[in-house]
Amino acid sequence: MYFLIKRVIKKKSLQFPKKYYLCPMNSLDFYLALLFGCKRDVARVAVKVGGLTDCVFTGLCGALPAPKCRDGGLMGEKGVRHREGRLCAGAIKAVVILCLFALTARQARATECVFRIFQEEKINLAFCQNYSSFFETRALLYKAKTMILNEYIKDKISKGELEDKKFEIKIYDQILSYPHLILTQGQNGYFVSISGYPMLSELKAIVDYFSNPDWQPFIAGAYDFETKRYEDFDIAIDRIIYFYKQNITADTITYQPFTVWERDGVSLQYADGSLRYLIDGAPLPFKADANLPVKIQDRYLFFQRDRIFAVQDLQTIRSINRVENIYEDLRVYVHSKWVNIGWDEKNWLYTYSYERNRFYINEKIR
Repeated sequence: MYFLIKRVIKKKSLQFPKKYYLCPMNSLDFYLALLFGCKRDVARVAVKVGGLTDCVFTGLCGALPAPKCRDGGLMGEKGVRHREGRLCAGAIKAVVILCLFALTARQARATECVFRIFQEEKINLAFCQNYSSFFETRALLYKAKTMILNEYIKDKISKGELEDKKFEIKIYDQILSYPHLILTQGQNGYFVSISGYPMLSELKAIVDYFSNPDWQPFIAGAYDFETKRYEDFDIAIDRIIYFYKQNITADTITYQPFTVWERDGVSLQYADGSLRYLIDGAPLPFKADANLPVKIQDRYLFFQRDRIFAVQDLQTIRSINRVENIYEDLRVYVHSKWVNIGWDEKNWLYTYSYERNRFYINEKIR
């Protein structure tokens, strides 16, 4: 789980540096937090740069109404680095409280997010889309961005322009999250949380920001536990826009086109900042903005938000205008002689007949 520092927890026995960090317990907790739908901060922590265990349990004891930790333990007079093996009773109780909170208060929100996790050598990227506006091609677009960003990070590390740490990035559908941009780091990683769907240039700007030796934690749109409210909507957006304006440069990341998905002879390639379909290396004119294509015998169906195409030998042999409002991928069921497309197998919106080479619309569902 994540713990966001906005100010120091004042305790006489502890002295902390002026920089504070977003501190996940470890990678497992990072993904568990995503699973439980923990989109917001649940506690504030004053973190002394050190072990992640210290970070977590110091924050739990300080932020929640738990019993006072014993002297000499993690919260003892000698500071959070003293006797790491002993956990105070307050911290243990706090962990239980947080787990129960995650499983109850956040459970409903967890069902709203469809996550795709992309893992590379120097970056883990968790990409959330609203379940009712989910497109697999959009997720694959961010898979491609993750791969490009990983190489960019490795290059900056090799040149000594960036510390050798891993990026943990969460990107949330703006429908499901308050507008925010949170950038901070711990001993073992850089931590980023973003609302909306950032461009590659914006993700690059974030990496470049951490390369600055004079960087400071950037927190826009965060929850304030004292006032129990989020930063003003317009102020947060203005600050985020200004951040990108100050940090996006004219330099672009160079890369060769590469494949992010392939099936039944069709590949989806990332090139020039977008996705494109190819068959046997030949590019196709269809937009990759809806369902991934499917194959029926020697033909393919390609999906756009406005049309569906039947393709054979690289030629479009039939198409149909889509009549429903396109908010998400539909379910596609391929049989030997027909394909059903719709909400489920029985409630189909369209069907394609291979023998007749014809699309049909289910008038009862319209």
